[in-house]
Amino acid sequence: MGQAGPACFGQNRWGVVAIAIAAGIVAAVQVGKVPPLIILLQAELELSLLAAGWLVSLFNLTGALFGVMGGAMADKLGARRMLLAGLGGMALAGFGGAMAPDAAWLLSFRIIESVAFLSCVVTAPRLIVAATALRQRNLAMGAWGSYMPIGMALALLGAPPMASRFGWQGVWLAAAGLAVLCFLAVAWFTGVKRWPQTPHVEPALSWRTLGQAVCRTGPVLMSLCFLLYAVQFFAVASWLPTYLIEVLAHTPGRAGAATALVVGGNALGNLSAALLLHRGVRRWWLILLAFVMMLICGAGIFSATMLVLWKLPLAFAFNFFGGLLPAAILAGTAVHAPRPAMIGTVNGIVVQGANIGSLAGPPAMAIMIAGFGGWAGTYWLLAVCSILGVGLAIRLGVVERRLGIE
Repeated sequence: MGQAGPACFGQNRWGVVAIAIAAGIVAAVQVGKVPPLIILLQAELELSLLAAGWLVSLFNLTGALFGVMGGAMADKLGARRMLLAGLGGMALAGFGGAMAPDAAWLLSFRIIESVAFLSCVVTAPRLIVAATALRQRNLAMGAWGSYMPIGMALALLGAPPMASRFGWQGVWLAAAGLAVLCFLAVAWFTGVKRWPQTPHVEPALSWRTLGQAVCRTGPVLMSLCFLLYAVQFFAVASWLPTYLIEVLAHTPGRAGAATALVVGGNALGNLSAALLLHRGVRRWWLILLAFVMMLICGAGIFSATMLVLWKLPLAFAFNFFGGLLPAAILAGTAVHAPRPAMIGTVNGIVVQGANIGSLAGPPAMAIMIAGFGGWAGTYWLLAVCSILGVGLAIRLGVVERRLGIE
């Protein structure tokens, strides 16, 4: 498979890699700014519970419905153009949303933000691949996998104190300002004068050709693995603050800080996977390890018999080992794409699987809590997902060995 970018010149453009990852983090901030401000938004805009739920889940719904289409559009229109459009859209939607007089206004701009988010996360990996030599690609793409937990942790920690001083509108304006700064940085670092090897549009790619990339066994397996992981990650991340407050008597502030710390463990897992991939550890081994450790650690997080002392460490370990999976899979989009110009499409199917899992995770957890009459029964959801994931990871290893993929 031919490779584009600096591999031809024997050097990496780490500035481009850093700004592409920063774009993902800025996009993730837009996702994470809402959950800690739900109560404030309900009070000021008279949001119903349904409207509040849509504010949180619109991003996942957009990715679940249009992930593959978004990736294919990125390959058709060009990675740089789509990334700039996404950042610009997030900035405009953020500034517009900050002026919202009611729930309908805010939801309308939230829809624009969700489309812009999808544009960013399916295109940034294409720039990272083009900016790195082959021997450094696993390291860079593995690091890209940390964008979501880093961005969400920053939002969880930063939004409440900022809102207490400047209101929720201040949070929206700050997040939009970050998107503007990132837009300018991407435009500067990826300009043709500074980077002659910037990936260009390849209009010769037909929709049928892009569809063939979607139907390959490797991308489908990676998408399913990401779906099963995302169900567990978002189920635990969404319900952990409630559990800490209701069962362990944490204050809301303490519960939010503890959840941010736990989510931060996921980012450490992503970065650890990047280093392990760079050192030659097989992708499927990391995915297998992630599911096995999530199976083990998940047993104690909500258990009534587990000592309270161990619950947060287990939640941290659950997220840390789980974090090995996004990095391993996102790094795999480049090697499973038939050619570099189709990375966006392959990344799209992976993102779609992740968003379906993200959308399903919190309500699935709620069903388990209600169905089993308490928190302990939620482990069955985590266990089933992990066991299925183990089988998919082993199957992915067989496929990659057959294709000669490392």
